[in-house]
Amino acid sequence: MEASLSLRCLLITVQGGQIILPNSLVAEVLPFAPPLQIEMAPHWVTGAMLWRNLTTPLVSLGRLIFRVKAEADLNSRIIIVNTLGADSKLPYFGILGTSAPRPLNLRHQDIQMDQDVAASESHRPGVLGWALYQDQSVIIPDMEAIEAVLQPLLRRS
Repeated sequence: MEASLSLRCLLITVQGGQIILPNSLVAEVLPFAPPLQIEMAPHWVTGAMLWRNLTTPLVSLGRLIFRVKAEADLNSRIIIVNTLGADSKLPYFGILGTSAPRPLNLRHQDIQMDQDVAASESHRPGVLGWALYQDQSVIIPDMEAIEAVLQPLLRRS
């Protein structure tokens, strides 16, 4: 019964902080490889790679959420995630991470909303919510908002 009360998640370290995602969203973790450029992309879309014969955009949540400068954005992993939408041109995208994600069995009592985040910080682009896990601030990314920016980029390619 206890297992049904937990959610398998991954804690992903990105430049500037950590994000948490349900394990079911993660398709694969790959070693870092330099991406190909996407013209006219926002600064936090670092490029794209060919994965499973699909053009898969790569995003830096360090740049988007934590405002890390591009030259300071070091990456060692690409975390391929399933999208939430039904767009056949965008079934996946990659998140740049600084290390391998850490698996968690997250129970309701293990995480709480971070009440200490300033109002100006709580509405950053790409952020659905700020939470506390083991007394550390973690981001719950707004996957739908990120996908909405990526969709038109792929339509142009």
